Amino acid sequence: MPTLIPSLPKPPLRRTIQRQRSALSQPEQIQLSQQAVARLTAQRLFRNARHIALYLPVRGEADPRSVRHRALPRQHFYLPVLSPFRDGRLWFVRWDKSTRFRLNRFRIPEPYPHYRQHRPARWLDLVIAPLVAFDHTGTRMGMGGGFYDRTFAFKRCTMASLRPYLCGLAYHFQQAESLTRQPWDVPLDLVTSDSSFFRFNTGIY
Repeated sequence: MPTLIPSLPKPPLRRTIQRQRSALSQPEQIQLSQQAVARLTAQRLFRNARHIALYLPVRGEADPRSVRHRALPRQHFYLPVLSPFRDGRLWFVRWDKSTRFRLNRFRIPEPYPHYRQHRPARWLDLVIAPLVAFDHTGTRMGMGGGFYDRTFAFKRCTMASLRPYLCGLAYHFQQAESLTRQPWDVPLDLVTSDSSFFRFNTGIY
């Protein structure tokens, strides 16, 4: 059982976890990320998912890209793109061999936002999301931009089991004792880490 991070205000908690991520060597990041991915891809919910959103890791985040090496032939993958309408939401654009990338305003690589390759968030089956910390209730702390919360706000207004399932990808040391959930926060349905797999939505099989 990993030692949980004590409850802290968000700024020092972010700094603590960022220091721990920075302390990992690249081989350690790869190994721990692949262990977390292996736990997820062993689940039936992954095998049942056809449209899956990933992300490109930055600043030492756990890396979901090896999911594609375990993909089934019918599965398609997407990456988040900042909405061109600047409404604080994300688009999800198909990721394949022909995808062309650019740097967004945060200097993070993302696909060009081609409308024809865009899939609405509601039509995804599984979304693997980055995080800074999570707790035993599925509360997620991100980097503070609120992009995922705004994009998936519809999940707060409907049945908790509604797809897409939101799955955090984490290192074991990113689990906190408790996080304060704000009214606009969209909780995670799942978290996969190198040491554990958590289901917070009891409607998932």
